[in-house]
Amino acid sequence: MKHIKFFVTCILVLAMNSVFAAKKSEPLDSIAAVVNDGVITQSELNQTIDTLKKQMQASNNALPPADVIHKQVLDQLITKKLQLQLADQMNIHVSDTDVDKAIGTIAENNHISTKELYQKVNEQGLTTADYRKEIHDQMVMQQVQQQAVGSKIMINPQEVDEFMRSKTWQSFNTKEYHLEDILIALPDTPSSQDVTAAKNRADEIANKIRHGGLNFHDAAAAESGDKNALQGGDLGWRKLPEIPSAFASQLVHMQANEILGPVQTSNGFHIVHLAGIRSATGKMTADQQRTQVQQLIFQRKMEENLQTWVAKMRSEAFINTNPEG
Repeated sequence: MKHIKFFVTCILVLAMNSVFAAKKSEPLDSIAAVVNDGVITQSELNQTIDTLKKQMQASNNALPPADVIHKQVLDQLITKKLQLQLADQMNIHVSDTDVDKAIGTIAENNHISTKELYQKVNEQGLTTADYRKEIHDQMVMQQVQQQAVGSKIMINPQEVDEFMRSKTWQSFNTKEYHLEDILIALPDTPSSQDVTAAKNRADEIANKIRHGGLNFHDAAAAESGDKNALQGGDLGWRKLPEIPSAFASQLVHMQANEILGPVQTSNGFHIVHLAGIRSATGKMTADQQRTQVQQLIFQRKMEENLQTWVAKMRSEAFINTNPEG
């Protein structure tokens, strides 16, 4: 059942979609952050942190310091709030039927019934209602991202042809790489001072990691601006074409446990840990290969553009993380 655990944990850490209402008998809830014309309540923040801790403990993952968890969770909740606000403006809705179908698919992929899936979710600290709300919000945000970012991505036949001739694609069926990433983020329109400061910070962190003065997972949780920060920056196992082009060409020359970077991209400086290498399996027909290449190119562009889009959205929003200070 580890796939279920992985799925639920990813939702909690990457999307932070849990919303918890204060009980009527409790006093008026305090405000943790103001996001445009909406708020994130302290109870919402506390409940999300508590649930995340349960998930990490169940997965035997070490807990980062309390202030690190607080910062990362609040940051993720703000990004979520902005996307849901945009969904309202774009009149995007997901019905209960859509949620039922999505949950049914998750259960089917894990070879269990929907009832069994809910039981597993409940065991990991989520009520059925909370889990359904998370799935709903994730589906809404996927539609927002597709309309705001994915719909603008263009892939021409020449791009596909060139990719299929590249060494990156030729090694597609031979190896997979387990990556962990720390992002020292840049603002949407960085000044030269912003770039210099971010590079210096990234250099400092990378040097400490390389010389044993800093644990990569701890550094990711405390410093990374990426959505996977609280999972130690874990990006999972990927085939070479699925890896951002800024890293791919250098990874083929690396050994497991080596550190790459800092590498500058449009959204900041990345420090990449190659946690492992393994053989890949599976062969495809020519048509399947071409379809796969188109999907991989789209995925690369989507990931890169999505990070830039989120940074821009945050820079244009009114965000106050100390409304009662």
